[in-house]
Formats: sequence, C-alpha cells, structure tokens
Amino acid sequence: MSEPSNIAKEYFSKMTGYLSAMVGSQQDQINAAARILMEQIRKDGLIHVYGVGGHSYVGSEEFFFRAGGLANISPMFEPSLALSGGGQKSTMLERQENIGDKIVKAHHLGPDNVLIITSAYGINACSIDAALEAKKRGCKVIGISSVGFAEKTPRDFEARHSCGKNLGEIVDVIIDNHIPHGEVTVDLEGYPQKIGGTCNVLSCFAINWLVMETINLCLENEIEPPVWMCANVVGGDAFNKKYLEKYTPIIKAL
Repeated sequence: MSEPSNIAKEYFSKMTGYLSAMVGSQQDQINAAARILMEQIRKDGLIHVYGVGGHSYVGSEEFFFRAGGLANISPMFEPSLALSGGGQKSTMLERQENIGDKIVKAHHLGPDNVLIITSAYGINACSIDAALEAKKRGCKVIGISSVGFAEKTPRDFEARHSCGKNLGEIVDVIIDNHIPHGEVTVDLEGYPQKIGGTCNVLSCFAINWLVMETINLCLENEIEPPVWMCANVVGGDAFNKKYLEKYTPIIKAL
C-alpha cells in the first residue's frame, strides 16, 4: 500500500487543525444552540434550516432526513440557489437582497419557530436578509458560519447586504465553523492559487456536533428526541415509519 502523499498529509493536518480549533472554542455556543433546539423538541415543534447558495446549500441537506439526525427538521430548500440550478446563477442570487426574506415569509415563520442558517462565510445578502426577517418575526435564529472569514471581509464588499452586518451580529447564537478566509487551505509550490476546499467538511462537522449534543441534552432531560435510523439496515424502515407518518403531512420536503 502506498504512503500518503504530501498533499494528503498537509490537507489532513490543516483540516484537523481547523476541527481542533472548533472543538476547543465552540462548546458554549453549541450548548446554547442545543438548548434552543431541545426546547423546540419539548414543544413538539419543527426546526427550520436554511442553507444559502453555493456549497452552503449542503448545510440544509446535511441536517435533513439522515441517519442519526433529527426527524423534525424542516429544510427551506430553494432550488434556484442550489448549484444544481446553475453555478453562476447561484452566486448571483445569493448576493441579491430581497430574496432571503421572501423565503422566510413563504414558510410563515413566527415567534414559535426556530431557524438555523448555514452560511459558509456569513456575509452574503441572501443569508443576511433571511436572518433579519426571521428576527423581525420573533424567531430564535442560530447561525453556523465562519466568524473569521466574515471579519476579514471588507464591509463594502460587493457580496454583502447593504446593512454591512455579519450573520453573527444578527443571530441569537453563532457557531463558528472556522472556515479559513478564502476557503481553501493547501499550497502548491510555484502555483499562485491555494487548493483543498474546507467548507463542507467543517460545516457538516458543526452540524452533526450540534445535532448530537441536542439529542444527548434531550435524553438528559427525559425528552424523547425524534431520530432517524438508517433506512438501509434491517429494521430501518419499520423504525422510521412513525416519524414518516407524523412529519410527512407537515414537512414539505418529505
């Protein structure tokens, strides 16, 4: 078997460094967000998730309908923002104001709702509009984003919302996923552009960490969390049947 390449070693080292920094600094934020989600589960309510354009869209997919994940997740999918709808269009739309707020309005969010926004960089107009509208409607809002990336981005950068705010300055709780500024992390000698994407690995780690802490907190407080079993194991379909019957009528994406 071949030895790992230098690229593999450097990428592994950089990614484990970001993960270590996240785990070493975000427990309080994860705990605060998990308490919000636990209370929503206690009330038998839904948890709405919104992944803005580009690869941030993956965040809403990672939360939804996955083994070991919460069954009461209601994703606010907007196909026009996904890369499958066109890469350039996704970038253009996520930079447009007056879209994110319409997505929140279309899902009729209000004071009884919780919204999680996954945004790799926490600056784009589409994510800021959604956060502002949700807060205006009295929602509890949790952000999963890179605090450092947002802070290093000029306040007059073209992708920003006109208010100039970062996602973490609007939401009730911000979980810093430690995505580095520029998003990529590996240098190649003699080549000017770094390589090695980071956002999906780091965002998905933060998402699953939050979900696991929420489930554990529910159990500590004698609340039964709704959790999917893998459908591709014996007994999975039978186990999930009760959640499908309960949530299919009220979660559009199911």
